Amino acid sequence: MNQQINEFVEHLNNVKKTSKNTCLSYKRDLERMASYMHEQGIDEVGDITEDKIADYANSLKDEHFAPASITRHYTSMKAFFRYMVENGNIEDNPAEILKSPHVEKNPPRILSTVEIEGLFAQKFSDDAKGKRDRAILELLYATGLKASEMVNLKLSDVDLGIGCLRLPRSSSDPRLRLIPYGRKAKTALHDYLLDARKELLGNLKDEGYVFVNCNGTSISRQGLWKLIKTYVRKAGVDSDITLFTLRHSFAAHLVENGADISSVQELMGYADSNTISQYISKDEQVNDPYEWARIRN
Repeated sequence: MNQQINEFVEHLNNVKKTSKNTCLSYKRDLERMASYMHEQGIDEVGDITEDKIADYANSLKDEHFAPASITRHYTSMKAFFRYMVENGNIEDNPAEILKSPHVEKNPPRILSTVEIEGLFAQKFSDDAKGKRDRAILELLYATGLKASEMVNLKLSDVDLGIGCLRLPRSSSDPRLRLIPYGRKAKTALHDYLLDARKELLGNLKDEGYVFVNCNGTSISRQGLWKLIKTYVRKAGVDSDITLFTLRHSFAAHLVENGADISSVQELMGYADSNTISQYISKDEQVNDPYEWARIRN
């Protein structure tokens, strides 16, 4: 079964052009299912029945998986077995019986302007790491980048002259979207790139990533999350602030300052404007995305 799972993941990666993180998520979920089925004496995909899928689904609930996690597992199984049907491995999709649990959607946490100023007013060290950390936080808030976009950001994606990033609209749409950033982000990024990055890189091969860790290699997603938590704690912000919080705050503050919804949609790489409707706090927006009262300018 694991071989078929690997073939499915390769199909997602090579044909569907699914993101690397999503492919890894599918693989983990399906390997967990395969392990459960093996314990039940089932090693062939064709031997998995609706009853066995239902038993596995109940095991996820018994182990107190969160509704969102259960939904993700269901999605992985449905997609895998659908692929098996399409390729003639099985006749019916046994995972079609799965009904995702209701997931309560809490409104995104939005930082106030006071919290934003507190986050950036704290003391950053004058060494290479401190300059890098300030540049990361400033750029995150100024652009609303995703974690994957931040860790994979290349020097060739940055235009320091006009102060913008050039990134693909999505993994399936290679057309570029321009993401401008304000003066403070530009200053912090310039200070970091001037000499701090070279210091962190040392004698290691330069692979062109903008943000590198203290070993000279590209900063990881885990490292990025840890960095944010460290500075949030130092700033004295009580609630748990994550990269998503900075991304949500970026969108909300743009809308509050008059940015057009479709423009914010373009900047954040969303295909559906309904995704950012949660950030609307005013009935009117202006149409020029570059006439923003940028808080960090």
